[in-house]
Amino acid sequence: MSATIHPSAVIEDGAVIHDGAKIGPFCYISSQTTIGPDAHLVSNVTTYGRVSIGATTQVWPFAVLGGPPQIHPYQDSDTQLVIGASCVIREHVTMHRGSTRDQGLTKIGDGCYFMDNSHVAHDCVVEDNCILARSATLGGHAHLAKGVYIGGLAAVHQWTRIGTFAFIGALALVTRDVIPFAMANGNPAHLKGLNIVGFKRRGNSTAQIRDILAAFDMLFGDDVTPLQDRISDVSESFQDNEQVQAMLDFLNGTSKRGICSAER
Repeated sequence: MSATIHPSAVIEDGAVIHDGAKIGPFCYISSQTTIGPDAHLVSNVTTYGRVSIGATTQVWPFAVLGGPPQIHPYQDSDTQLVIGASCVIREHVTMHRGSTRDQGLTKIGDGCYFMDNSHVAHDCVVEDNCILARSATLGGHAHLAKGVYIGGLAAVHQWTRIGTFAFIGALALVTRDVIPFAMANGNPAHLKGLNIVGFKRRGNSTAQIRDILAAFDMLFGDDVTPLQDRISDVSESFQDNEQVQAMLDFLNGTSKRGICSAER
């Protein structure tokens, strides 16, 4: 089935629109945009520069995708925004292209959900199945691993990493890296514990959950012993627990912001 394009939409020469895509009223599509099969731009959607929108992704009114990075002084260049398949991008969402200060790419995975007014800054990486609630904001170069949830009006500082399946509460100000599976909240945000509901939903056994809770206590219940020593102790004690090892891999990774600590 060929694409459906409303007569009021403006499609610049060079844009690629695949079969089954729907372009609604008053959309503006730049010449370097690619819209995947069965994607649906409901109305009043704007794209700038090199933007790729994946198959079956829905984009709602007044979303602006691919604007240049908000960097002072003004910087624009031939960079990209790549959005995966089966995403939902609601009203007034903004996503910026990458910058020359990084890899020149802002990348969104598959199956992500961006509620109204949320923002993804330049050079961010958002992996599959992440959710940004209303007005959640990612600073430049932020990296969200798979399955992260960012609560409404929460903000993530530039260069911050959020580990897989972490849960960030509403109104949180995240200035340091949040380990996988953690729950964080506050201003500034601190770890409040682990996302136990998420563990149960993913079918983890009681024994697995008990182990990761014990590992969390060993890692963050003691702020006297050097962190690297705590990491070594946990690694030896929980060698067969994949979730614990994922936490340790994250802690051993490169961090520009430092690690978010537990609330005292």
